[in-house]
Amino acid sequence: MGHGDAPVVLVRAADAGPTYLSWMWMDMPNVPHAIRLDSETLFAAVSLLDSALIAPLLLEDSSTGIESKESAATRALRSGAFATLEGERRLAALLAEAVLPEALRRQLGERFDAQGIIHVRITPSPRIARVPWELLFVDTYRRLLDIAVVTFDPPATVHAHRSVLPPHWDDVHHLPPLHIVDPLLPASAIDHGFRQTLAGLSKNALLDGISDEIAATGGIDVSAGVPRKFDRVALSEALKTGRSRMLYFGHVSARPDEPGSASIHLFDTAGGRTSDNAMWGMAAVVRPPMDSGEMVPIREGYHLPLCALDFLLGTQQCSDEKVWRRYGSKRRNYGHEIWPIPCRVALIACEGGVDFRSAETFGLVVALLDSGASLVTTTRWTLPTDNAFHRIGGVRRSVLPTVDLALSVDRAHNQANPVEAVAEWQRSRLREWESSSGELAYSPIVWASLTHTVADARPAEPIAK
Repeated sequence: MGHGDAPVVLVRAADAGPTYLSWMWMDMPNVPHAIRLDSETLFAAVSLLDSALIAPLLLEDSSTGIESKESAATRALRSGAFATLEGERRLAALLAEAVLPEALRRQLGERFDAQGIIHVRITPSPRIARVPWELLFVDTYRRLLDIAVVTFDPPATVHAHRSVLPPHWDDVHHLPPLHIVDPLLPASAIDHGFRQTLAGLSKNALLDGISDEIAATGGIDVSAGVPRKFDRVALSEALKTGRSRMLYFGHVSARPDEPGSASIHLFDTAGGRTSDNAMWGMAAVVRPPMDSGEMVPIREGYHLPLCALDFLLGTQQCSDEKVWRRYGSKRRNYGHEIWPIPCRVALIACEGGVDFRSAETFGLVVALLDSGASLVTTTRWTLPTDNAFHRIGGVRRSVLPTVDLALSVDRAHNQANPVEAVAEWQRSRLREWESSSGELAYSPIVWASLTHTVADARPAEPIAK
């Protein structure tokens, strides 16, 4: 997914005690640069970023040990760094000092002045995976977003023995998209906090906006939504019909210390082998703990997430022929055979890009890239709901920041250069944020959350003789 003749700089980070950063300009491969980041400055910057987000923080003086979700959202939207322009600029400056070495900042400014927009390709380390690079200042007035397009590079292993090489967009753009918007979840999932992510007004606005975009681009025979009880089998059937792209707006859960655990949530439940409704999968079943701290035995009806390992391995570790037949097969299948992923995917609302926060980089993003995607757009952190903006932040009810984000990504993914299209929208949001002196409706807590992981098909290397 090229960006014309834009100069390209590769940025790589590694946590090895301290965090190390290296960079290299593609037109000067023999002049690499490397530096050890200052640990104290980095810790202060990342801590300030953490306190700006809605993820609950650990509490030192509390019997519960962690903030409630309500308290966390209130902190972020009323007093966090993204709640005011002054606070956000302070955060962006501190992050720039922490993760953008002075020499790199100078080079970026000089390159832009001489050659125009730059393409910055980053592979972050877990410690700096949530840094909103686009917001960082490269000099007193200009941010990286003003002079560059930023994408993430997946680990090089993604390109080794890749299960599916993604098609070129021109060859598939005529196919219908698939939109999975706030899918209904089993009651057992709701009991564990996986509630609907969109209120009625927001969901209707998102579905209407998607439908308008489809109509405007001449799409036919496509519904913006999916059946209410949409499970992994229905997802398989929908993807096997051929899709140009996919947007999922809903819950994503993951444990950064458990590679492969990142999951989306559909209407899937676990149960006994004799159950007609139970699904098979590799994720941990969502179930309550006993007084001893151990989990209760798995029962029919407990929610089963659809995880990265499922997308990668499919039913390779399942010996139940009944499960195989559900996907129209008489044998074990790999994930890409069950769920052929379109070349463009968007995961919106929760922290879908948790891959880069793990020491072993494997999550939904990498699994989707292996199964056919060349672009995965997702979020670095959990987003506030539009309802939270209204109820806690006092934003007008007609303003829907999170829905606006999803619609902007959806429109961009239907264009020739989706990354640049998103960047242009983000630049317009930045102008609104700054010209309004920090009106919360334009806060970067929403639009600066986006990341694009790009892994276009690479030509096969010739075998050495």
